Amino acid sequence: MTNILIRSDKNSVTTLSLNDLPANSLSMPMMGEIQNQLTTIDHDDSIRVVIIKSESDKIFSSGHNLKEVKGFLDNNDTKSQVELFSTCSSMMKQIQALSKPVIAQVRGIATAAGAQLVASCDLAYGSLDSKYATPGVNIGLFCHTPQVAVSRTIGRKPMMEMLLSGEPILSDRAVQIGLINAAVDSADLEKVVEKSCNDICNKSAAVIAMGKKSFYRQSEMPLTDAYDFTSAEMVRNLTLNDGNEGISSFLEKRDPNWSND
Repeated sequence: MTNILIRSDKNSVTTLSLNDLPANSLSMPMMGEIQNQLTTIDHDDSIRVVIIKSESDKIFSSGHNLKEVKGFLDNNDTKSQVELFSTCSSMMKQIQALSKPVIAQVRGIATAAGAQLVASCDLAYGSLDSKYATPGVNIGLFCHTPQVAVSRTIGRKPMMEMLLSGEPILSDRAVQIGLINAAVDSADLEKVVEKSCNDICNKSAAVIAMGKKSFYRQSEMPLTDAYDFTSAEMVRNLTLNDGNEGISSFLEKRDPNWSND
């Protein structure tokens, strides 16, 4: 039986490759596999970064498995419908709650919950021929849940354009609106993602974990609350061994010796 999710570890980086071809749909089994791996990774101090990619060059992820959804409808299985979207939301939140940065490496098309997955990752890099869409309106199923992650990444007007038209946007437009960090030649994509991983791995794991958590918490707060919270986080950051080491190494004009705590 083919593994629908392939994990590989190298140099403190874990790669999770979607392998339920041809569509790499976010079915219940696929989301379960991803969540299990994320739980394991979160407790593994040797892992510093996670990459989510596809084994296909044509499709990153098509989103939910429509045959699975139709089966729930035909059987009037409301419980499974609720569980499907609840699981998807839980998985997306788990990515952002993970103590390690998560990078989407996108080749091909990412649609609906596939675009949601890209938006939920902390960083995203795509090939020049990658495309992104929230096309649910075309089949009478508005992309209600994908719009949550994507709109928080790209803003209201571009989101409504994608939602109402259902048409895919090209990689240059995805960069312009902030859905992905950069679009590069397919042959260079792995190299670009590898550099990003190396940059992260050269920093303090404790500081990165704290900073990622702080970023997502403050982003949902009113301005005054956000400043109060992040001011307290700055003070707490200074109590970390690596906070002290970082300042000392800078003043002493030497490379930091991170203890990762």
